[in-house]
Amino acid sequence: MTDTILRGETILILANAEWDWSTRVNCHHIAARLANNNQVLFVDTIGGRTPAPREFSKIVRRLRRIAGGVRIVRENLTVLSPFVLPIYGSERARELNTMLLAQQIRLALPKKSKPILWLFLPSLVGLVGRFDEKLVVYHCIDEHAANPNVPAQQVREWEARLLKIADLVFASSSTLYEAKRAFNPNTFYLPNVADTELFAQARDASLPIPDDLADFPHPMAGYVGNISAYKVNVDLLCEVAQRKLDMPFILIGPIGRGDPSTDVSKLRAQPNIVLLGDRPYQELPRYVKAFDICLIPYNQNESNRGSLPMKFFEYLGAGKPVVATALPTLAEFRDFFYPVHNGDEFVHALDSALTEDAARVEARMQFARKYSWSARMQELGALINAGLAKKTRSGA
Repeated sequence: MTDTILRGETILILANAEWDWSTRVNCHHIAARLANNNQVLFVDTIGGRTPAPREFSKIVRRLRRIAGGVRIVRENLTVLSPFVLPIYGSERARELNTMLLAQQIRLALPKKSKPILWLFLPSLVGLVGRFDEKLVVYHCIDEHAANPNVPAQQVREWEARLLKIADLVFASSSTLYEAKRAFNPNTFYLPNVADTELFAQARDASLPIPDDLADFPHPMAGYVGNISAYKVNVDLLCEVAQRKLDMPFILIGPIGRGDPSTDVSKLRAQPNIVLLGDRPYQELPRYVKAFDICLIPYNQNESNRGSLPMKFFEYLGAGKPVVATALPTLAEFRDFFYPVHNGDEFVHALDSALTEDAARVEARMQFARKYSWSARMQELGALINAGLAKKTRSGA
């Protein structure tokens, strides 16, 4: 196989996450792997809305992070936690924040560099063209206009601009690909992948189960990810837990990220649902090992219909049976999970998943290996190298 890994470039990643999140998403994985052979500047997300009063702790944490400014987290990987005004409603505030952000990025970039600009958010389209970038990549991982508490029409306009001027567009689900390719012919379907080597550790007999799960009975169902109202179908999960009172349902992850209106009181009131909170990413295989069944109990809404959850491939990489809402993005993988539409189907799927044989476990793991980061970085390198060559030929 020809080595197409990207090498020797300066890459500016405008992320949709903070580097220090325990939850690891596309931008984290890509930045870490690109830094093996390139200089990477990872810019923490500045958010897209004015924080709600209930998010005071988040505001304090962000201020502490900003105080750190620019920091080197490992060789070739620098993180910028920028200062911007926490006001997003007015055009003037957005213009000021764009200027503030651009200035901080220029100071953090290597001198005289011509970076590859890699954006994960359409709201940052105003930064395109400010860094003498040699290539513009828009990595679309969500239907951003459908996310809660965002100015939907404004987001659509930002994204339309970004799709028009991006040299390459990567779409992480089939529905996003179909929606975006009409606006940019250089759009590529790159479904989410996972650190399958890490999650394969869940099959290691010597890997210890975490102490905080040791006393729970089996069979056990578990979910790892954002516990937000727009993501997780709380009513469905509570209904199923009530019908399976002998089964603990373990939920791991932050509460309300992206949706501060999230109310988990119904989850807490259900005796066999346990909210553990965040856990370090490297520790997740130990938790997933404890699960007999892994869950993706998502809402069927506009936001989730564009989402191909990374956790799907992480679960498969651990060999675990997966019960998931029948999202359109998962339809092509129907042979490797239990799709459900309602509580009855969910309960039946849980029962069926517990009767599987070893052959299905191995089939899942073998399938998941096709969705590894090592293969994905080769694909990304090939596409970006081709994009750079095309721009060189055109004299752009």
